[in-house]
Amino acid sequence: MNLPLDFMLEVIVCVLLAATIGYCATLDRRLRAMRAGQDGLRELIGDLSGATEQAMLAITRLRQASDETGGALTEQVKRGRALADELSLMVQAGNDIANRLGGIETRRPAAQPQPAAGPRIVQASREQKPVSKASAEPHPLLDLLKRAR
Repeated sequence: MNLPLDFMLEVIVCVLLAATIGYCATLDRRLRAMRAGQDGLRELIGDLSGATEQAMLAITRLRQASDETGGALTEQVKRGRALADELSLMVQAGNDIANRLGGIETRRPAAQPQPAAGPRIVQASREQKPVSKASAEPHPLLDLLKRAR
């Protein structure tokens, strides 16, 4: 084995170059895979960005719809409160009239029964006689109050 030193150095350099070429090929495959993954990641980021924009637009639309619905609901609540106040006044006036009518009935003879607590159905008596010409005319409010008692 008498090989010249130059030849042995060239063989060692060739082996090292072959190892370097193999390593470069492996590194190239890995870089290509990373770039392909990077392209997929770019697509994923683009899709995510588009979905985020759509979500923001949907949130804006929901806020607008909520504001509109809230305004309409506020108006309905205001109208409902006004109607409740008006109904309360009407009930109070009806109670006042019923109390006055109840005071008139207590002055009458005890032949008529006293009203019970709570609403009941009153059957009209056919034997009632009109007290005066004014009371002979039908009064729908008076009839309703009598039915309610």
